[in-house]
Amino acid sequence: MYLIGTMMNQNWMRMSANDDHFALSSLELDCLKLAANGFRVNEIASEMNISAREVENQFYEAERKLGAKNRLHAIGIAVSQGLIGIESKA
Repeated sequence: MYLIGTMMNQNWMRMSANDDHFALSSLELDCLKLAANGFRVNEIASEMNISAREVENQFYEAERKLGAKNRLHAIGIAVSQGLIGIESKA
């Protein structure tokens, strides 16, 4: 039983290492998506009914998980990987 658990854990770690966005939560993705579409932290907090501090925490975790240097870099990575989109207002 221990061997099966170890093998499953190794497979999950391999998937996480190969697929950077594997561990992003829906809350992290939502914050990134809103930021990518021009929302500021306070606007995101209001839209999602969470605190501005929680929005900042979600950005921090997304940046860490994606290996991004900052919020803008995290948004760029998420867009380039097809995780989030940017809405066009024509």
